[in-house]
Order: sequence, then structure tokens, then C-alpha cells
Amino acid sequence: MTVFSSLNIFFRLALFGGFILAISACNPQEDTTGNSAEQTKPVRDGMLSNREIFGWVQDIVSFGSRRTGSEAGIKTAGYIAEQFKSFGLENVTIEQGDALQWEATNWSLSVNGVSIPCFYMPRSFHPKDGQPAAFSTGPSGLQREVVYVGDRIDFDDIDIRDKIVVADVLLKDIDLGLMKLAANKVYDPEGTLSLFGKSHVDPFSPNNYPRNLINAMDQGAAGFVGILANYIDSNNFHNEDIAYMIRADAYLELPGLWVSRTEGEKIKALIQSANKPTHGVLRLSGELKTVTYNTVLGYLSGSRDETLMIQSHHDSAFSGAVEDASGSAEVLALAKYYSQKPSAERNRRMMFVTMDTHFTEYESHEDFVEKYVKGSENKNIVANLTIEHIALEMLEEDGKPLMTGQVEPRLFIVSDNEKLLELTNNTISGNDYQRALTIRGSLFNDDVIEDGIPTDADMIYRAGIPVISLVTAPLYLYDMMDTLDKVAVEELQPTAIVFADLIDNLDVMPTSDLQIQGQ
Repeated sequence: MTVFSSLNIFFRLALFGGFILAISACNPQEDTTGNSAEQTKPVRDGMLSNREIFGWVQDIVSFGSRRTGSEAGIKTAGYIAEQFKSFGLENVTIEQGDALQWEATNWSLSVNGVSIPCFYMPRSFHPKDGQPAAFSTGPSGLQREVVYVGDRIDFDDIDIRDKIVVADVLLKDIDLGLMKLAANKVYDPEGTLSLFGKSHVDPFSPNNYPRNLINAMDQGAAGFVGILANYIDSNNFHNEDIAYMIRADAYLELPGLWVSRTEGEKIKALIQSANKPTHGVLRLSGELKTVTYNTVLGYLSGSRDETLMIQSHHDSAFSGAVEDASGSAEVLALAKYYSQKPSAERNRRMMFVTMDTHFTEYESHEDFVEKYVKGSENKNIVANLTIEHIALEMLEEDGKPLMTGQVEPRLFIVSDNEKLLELTNNTISGNDYQRALTIRGSLFNDDVIEDGIPTDADMIYRAGIPVISLVTAPLYLYDMMDTLDKVAVEELQPTAIVFADLIDNLDVMPTSDLQIQGQ
């Protein structure tokens, strides 16, 4: 079990709502006077076009479901490495190591003989000791009485022992108003991020789940079915492991399945119409297994023995276009752009990296830090820039997905360094990069996240490297709906330009100015 799983930014803001309201007296800088809607976005000679960057997104998506250790994941790593080589990057390598992959191979659910469409609950039925092992309810499945518990968390007044618990899972609502109050700067010249706008549904953070599952487990339940009660009407929800946020030593040992809100209503109707205890059959089989991760690295030399690191991750729960073919494509765009410039123009070397264990236990991220930050191959990384999820916004309305036509609100999480914050703020507004907010990384420090941040840069940040990390959290992030049409294609080049501006400024910034406060 690890505390390095990424924690959705919006949960942290909601959790610290009272604290955020207190600091709002300091007034975040809100810029509503930016470039007009008609003004042309800034351009950069030689920067890849939206179409060229999107071509890489399309290629990566075409490989299929890119889970760590999968054939598609291996193809993707090889593809990125070959692109790096074609650009002329130096010392291109694919580094490998062990990772633990949870994989379901068979799952089904029936209630009183009626088959219910369902989807596996990732990291449920987890081996108790956390070691590789197969898991299975057996050929006949788990046959037990079914009990509906609503959205409650505690079960002291209801008998759930040795039963299949059916529970309403309510994902946390994200308040854009709280986000704005927490921000160091808000750049929203068109006023689309309203303090009182429709809230977003957070696809990641704990709310009543997984507290209800863990409490059901502790009270002797046999299985768990989660109704995605306020999600889009889908059961294809490949959530990350968030049990550690509730209890550091917790594994989700019960076999678990997801059902959509429509399927959940069907189950509740079957229970209510029965004149005797409701019978359910839950099947779940699979394996927690050791697989090989593939981290891709490539370099461009500079005149000084210091490194700027540009990062994303190429793995995904499915064939993820936004998560995170889009982030990997941005790394490729920046690598190609800078490869065309003479090395004499660079003060610092550049390291381009795509990681591979975002959906396991962040093993490649841990190993990277041990080798290149703390170990014998220390690359003297003075700053990290991480790019994730160039996404179009989706809201949920009565179970239906609603595409707003807007880019998903964009969050820049920045290490506690006034010069880095100022640089990020100026770069955002100077490039008219709308619906963007900057937030100090320290706002996420608590006993759960242990001084980390909710992005792929978490391990780098924890290691004390100054970080500027862009992340969004669209509703469909862990769903099969994360397809090519969800990518904010018109924002691909603008995002690369923003990061090129950041890189150029960081390249000439004195090392002393990059220090994090308190270090």
C-alpha cells in the first residue's frame, strides 16, 4: 500500500474549505482583463501545430488499453522512445522495473435470478498481505443475501454480516467557488469560472466511498456493490486506489462491483418487490500480479550540469485520449521543438520523461527518484514541469453527460516559491491561457497526503524538486468515454507554448531563485 496515489485536487479544496475561506481574505489575484476573445493566441516559430500534436494523441490511443505491463503499454513506450530518437534526443532509454498490477478477468452479478450489467471495482478483493496472488469467488460465485443500505457509512443498526451490501456511492461535488478562493491567481477574462456556477462531480476523491466499503468489510460483509448514484449513467468506472486515504493500512478485501444509477434502481426494485430475502450471485476473478513497467527518458544537452525535467505519464486505465495520451503528446511536442534549437542556446540540459505506473502503485516514479534524485545517477534536477490532461469539460445532468464546449478548468500546482508563482502567473496571462488557476503546493499538505501534491509529479515534489504541474480532472477521466473527441485539440499548441515560455525562463533563472521556501 502506498500513499503516492494521486489525490484529486478538488477533494483537497473541498476538504480544506474552511481554511480556504480564511485565506481568501488575502484575495487571490483574479485577472478578468486579459486578451479579447477575438485576439489571436500567441505564436512561436517552430512550435508544433495542434494537428501535429493531436496526431501523436491519435497514435497513442490506437495502441489500445495502456495498463502497466500490457502489450499496448509496451508499444506506447517503444513508440515514444522512437520519436525521441527521431528528434535527435540523446541517451534515449526505456527503463524497466517491477510493478503490481490488479487485473480482473471475469465478473458478473445477478439478483433474484436477474442478470445485472456491472463492472469490476478496481483494487477490490485485494489479497490481504498485498502480495501477488490470484483471487476468485469460485465457479459458482459468491451466493448470499443482498441488503440495500443507501448512502450510509456506518452499519451499527443494520445486519450486514455475511451478506452482499448494495450501497449508493455519492462522488464528491467540486465547488469552483472554493477553487477560486484557494487560488494564488485566477485567469478567467471571460468570466466562465463563476463562484456560483454548477459544481463538478469529482471522479476520484473519497466521499462516502470507500468509507462504506471499509466499514462493511470490518463488520463482516461478504461482498460490496456500489451504485454510482450521482455519476453519469455508466458503470465503466476504473477508479484509482483511494483506500489509504481512509486508513493507511487498508486494502479493499471484499469483492466489489460497480453498477450504474439505472442498474442500481433495478436492484432496489427487485429487493423491494421480493417477499423474502433477496438472493444475489456476485462473481469476480482476477489476479494481483507482478508486471514490468517501462519509463521512457531522453535528453538534450546544455552548458551546465543542471537539469530541467519535463514529464507526463503514458499509461491509462483504458485507451485514454485525455488520460494521458494528451500529456505525453505535449512532452513529445516540447522535445521536438527544443531538439531543433542549437545546444549552445541552452544553459541547462533537458530531460524528457514519460512514466508508466500511474494506475499501479507508482513504482516507476519511486524508482526514478531513488536513481536520479537521491542516487548515484543524480541528474541535479533544478525544476520539474509536468503536463496532464488537455481536456474538454463535461458536466453531469440527470445522469447524462453534458459537454459544455469549454476547456476543463486548468490548475497549475506550484511549489512554494514566489518567483515560480510569479513566473507561472505571468506566463498564463501573457499567453491568454484561459480558465486557469495557480495554487501553492503547500495547500495540499496534511497527514493523508504527507506533503505531496495530487499530480503525476507527486514523487518529484516530495523529493524537494521545485515543480510547476498542470492538471485537470474531467468527469470521464477513469471511464471508457475518455476518447479522442474529449481532447481539447485547439489547446494543444497553446499549452506547449505556455510550457516553452516557462522552460525558457527557468533555463536562465539563477539556481538560488529556484529554492523552495523552507528548504
